[in-house]
Formats: sequence, C-alpha cells, structure tokens
Amino acid sequence: MALQSNTTIFISGTEISAFKSITLHQSIDSHHKLELVCRMDVLENLTQALGESSKNYLGETITLQIASLDDFNGYKALEFKGIVSQVTTIKGYEASTGDEVVITALSPTFIADDGPHYASYNDFSLSDILHRTFSDYDKSKLEVVIQPNNTAPLHYSLQNGESTYNYASRLAAQYGEWFYYNGSKLIFGKPETEELVLTYGFDLKEYNLNLTPKSHNYKFYANDYLLNDTHEKDTKDISSGANGYSGFVSSKANTIFNNKTKVWHNLYNDPQAKQRLDSSIELQKKTYEIQQVKLNGISDNPGVKLGNIVKVEGASYRVIDITHSNRENGDYENRFEAVTADFDAYPNTNINAFPKSDTQTAVVMENADPDGLGRIRVQMPWQKTTGQMTPWIRIVTPHAGGDKGFHFIPEVNEEVLIGFEGGNAEHPYMLGSLYNGGGKASAFQNSSNAIKALKTRSGHTLMFTEDESIILTDKSGNKIHLDTTGGNINITAPETMTFNCKNMVVNVEQNLTTSVGMNKTDSIGLNSSESTGMTKSTTVGANANMMVMGNLMEFIQGDLTSEVVKGREESASEIKITSNNGNITKNAKGQIQNNSGEKGNNF
Repeated sequence: MALQSNTTIFISGTEISAFKSITLHQSIDSHHKLELVCRMDVLENLTQALGESSKNYLGETITLQIASLDDFNGYKALEFKGIVSQVTTIKGYEASTGDEVVITALSPTFIADDGPHYASYNDFSLSDILHRTFSDYDKSKLEVVIQPNNTAPLHYSLQNGESTYNYASRLAAQYGEWFYYNGSKLIFGKPETEELVLTYGFDLKEYNLNLTPKSHNYKFYANDYLLNDTHEKDTKDISSGANGYSGFVSSKANTIFNNKTKVWHNLYNDPQAKQRLDSSIELQKKTYEIQQVKLNGISDNPGVKLGNIVKVEGASYRVIDITHSNRENGDYENRFEAVTADFDAYPNTNINAFPKSDTQTAVVMENADPDGLGRIRVQMPWQKTTGQMTPWIRIVTPHAGGDKGFHFIPEVNEEVLIGFEGGNAEHPYMLGSLYNGGGKASAFQNSSNAIKALKTRSGHTLMFTEDESIILTDKSGNKIHLDTTGGNINITAPETMTFNCKNMVVNVEQNLTTSVGMNKTDSIGLNSSESTGMTKSTTVGANANMMVMGNLMEFIQGDLTSEVVKGREESASEIKITSNNGNITKNAKGQIQNNSGEKGNNF
C-alpha cells in the first residue's frame, strides 16, 4: 500500500493548491526532471487565451515537499527545488485526460548547461577550477558544494567546447569524484553521510539484489617522456577493502576473468606522473567493484534521497537513481537503485574521460625550455582574452635524440599548428609552423615555386633554387654560391676569411689565379717546396727582398740571365766563381776594376 502523503508545491512563491500527478526523476551526474500535471482550472482563468496565466511560470523557481501524512516514525520528507523549463497546455473535447497544464521543471543544474565554453588551467586544484567555473552563475538559484577528495594541483585541465555542467561532470568522472544534485545543492566531491534504515514490510515494499561479477584484472601502462620510462600499475596490487557481497563477487570475478588485460593509459606528463597513475588506477578498480553489487527497491518513504545511504538488513547502499511518484489522492512511492556503500567509489569514474579536440592553431608564447627538451608554450585563439596558455609541449621534428637531431624551435609570436596525442585536448604537441598575413614568405615566393629555403631570425639563409644553385648567405654579406649549372663555387666575405686545419691539400686541374689588393704574407714554420712544370714569371712593382738565414742554392740546367738597369752590388764574406767547363768572360763598356785588401792573382 502506498504512503498517504502531504504534498506542498510552490511556484514563484505561489502555492499550487491541487494537482493530478507528480513525477520526479533524480539520478547522479544528471539533471533532475519534475513533471507536475494539474487541471487547467487550477492554473488558468478559463476565459483567457490558452496558457495565458501558466506561461508566466517559465523560468520561475518551483519547490516541492512530500511528507508522511501520519508522521510515521522513521519517515523523512522529500524536498526538491527546481526551475520551470517548460509549460504545456492541453485542451480538447477528446483529450483522454481532459484539459490539463503540464509543468516541467529541471534541477537548477541545467542553467550551467548553457552551451560550449573554453578555458584552461595550469597547476590549479579541482576546487580552484570549479569555484572559478561556477562563479558567474546565480547562487540564489544554484548552490554548489565543492569538496573534492583530490586536492593536488592539476598540471593542465581544459574546458574544451563544454558547458560548465558538462565540464564538471567530466572532471568528476576523470578524477573519481561524486557529482550529483541532492534536491537543493549540487555536490562535487565528498558525498553526504546521512543514513536511512528501510525495513521490509514497513517502508520497503519490494527489493532485489543484483550480483554481477565484472572484469577488473588489468595491468595499466603509461609513458613518461620526462624520465624516458614506462610506468606500470597492476590492479591485483590494489586492495579496495571489499567485504561481504562485494568481497564475494570480486573473488568470483577474479576466477571468471583470470586472463590479465593490458591497458595503455595516456597520462599527461609531469613529475607526479607515477603517483597519479597509481591513484587513478585505484579509483578505477574500486569503480569496477562497486558496480558489481546493486540494490533495486520500491519504498513509500519520501526520505530515500539521492546520494544518501539506505540500510537494508544490515547492509549499506548509496542511492544513485530514484523516481518519486505521487497521485492526487496522496498515494506516494519511489523506485530506487543503489550501489554498495562498503567504500565510497564514484560509480561513473572513467579515467579516460578526457576532452577531445581536432588540430588547432596557436601562437608561440615561450620557447626557452627550462628543462632543455626543446619544448614551447603556446596560446590558442580562445586563450588570448584571458592570457592563458598551455604548459611546455613537445615539437614534432624529423629527427631527435640526445645532443643530436633537427633543432628548429619556432620564434615567439609565430603561428603554429597543434595536434593532440590520441585526440586528448590535454596532451598538445606542435605539428609545424604556419605562414599568415603578419608573416609572409614573400622573399621566396614565385609563380614556379622554384625556391626552397631556410632562413633564421637574424637573416642567415640557405636557399635551394630550381635553376640549380645553392646559396648560403648571412646578414653581413658572407656568401657561398654553388652554381650547379656552371659547375662553379663562389665564396664571398666582406671582411676576413680564415682557414684553420691540420693539413690542407689544394688540387687545381687547370688554372689558379690569386689576386691580392694590398699585402700578402706567407709564413711557413719548416720547409717550403714549389715546383713549376714550365715557365714561371715573377713581376715586382717596387723592391724585392729575400733573406736566407742558411744557404741559398740555385740549380739551373739551362742559362741564367740577369739584367739590371741600374747598379748591382754583391757582398759576401767570400765569393768563389767556378766554370766547370769553359771560360769566364767579363765585358764592360768602361773599366773592370779588381780591388783586394791584400794581394790579388789573375791566372
């Protein structure tokens, strides 16, 4: 037999005196829906246009209270506050229910389900993130209680095209926090602890217990590029403390699903990656176990409340779904579903509940990676208004390795294209750079696409042209030009060119021309050899000096001719002239004088 109840309904402070039926469906991680059906004459002046009065209820606050008429001991009241979201008026002679007005209300949580938003948070806790996220909503309509178990700062959290409500819902799943509306407040984090004892045959009319073993024999892996390591966590190493039905079903599950399942978990990387992996897997395992024991029941106690604990035959269960119904004659009952309360795991936990994203463009904000990993920080267009940006993210390059690789880091304020590991918007990386209206490729652009080039911020350029040349230049005018068509190489330096090496070999197949505009100095530490196959000519515009510290020897197979326009002097400590075969002839237009400090011989 249903409970005889006393029901009170107010819309915008006006009491609704009569109704035909009330249905209220409540579920965790969901907007609650109240449907109130009234005769039309209760809400409308029948002489007015259809819905003329009831339309004014749209957007107004509705409150509902259902309590036991006889105030039975152990019976508690149901209380609900919502916002009218729809008004339907039904009129017609053939309508099966007669003229009616149907008022539909949702929990105030739906005002936070107002469309896509974009925001990012670096090193904020869940509590800080949610307080900021819900700060702009009317607290008189939506009161939020934020008490997460996870108090550690999150390295990077992203609201990516999600409503505030959906973002909070996903965070709850991702980090294993309870999330539900309790009839008056939105709860995020620690669930309520109030208990209600239900007695079969008194306020519990019917119930059934469902035991369903689920697979939770997993080994999780996660990559950590900061340590260049792979972290592991095995669910068999985690004790949830399950006992009673939960412990029994878990034991059966281990027997049924005895094959180890290996799972890759795509964690974002920070110094706490291993710790976060361990805690995430513990939450996920407890979720698998909590879903194995469920209680379904039918009760006439309005005090059965979403998120609270009911005790049935000594066992505790937490209500996760309930539907209340009440008729105009006062008959009330509810149908509920609950999970074991042996431990407080959130049934909707999903550690892979990450935001998804396609590629996005961004602007480089920082490029001096403090850890020397060649990373950058970027700002996507939607982050610009708030000054937000990503953490340090990696860059895709053709080659990378310890002290080697293709090291090209984009400059600050340049546009880049961002991809996401596994589609996870919280795992960005740089795919490449982009030209735009503020940074064009004009210097290299032509109709035939004949130029391929690399150019640094300071102007150093390596250019490949399709007319078969390679040109390396810098901003000061140094230039190396490889002319593939002509087979030539031109090297230009506005100032000094220096070659430093241990050995050098220069091979010239045909001609070598050296032109020095001013001075030339050759300095040779030891020996110098020079060989000329045929004629050698030396021209000196002014004076020529040769200083030999040792001996000077000349070997000439032919003739030696020395012609001096003016005078010639030779001075030595001793001079010897020998003709090996023939005469010595001296000719002079004037006199030949032989002077000696001592005696002289001419024989």
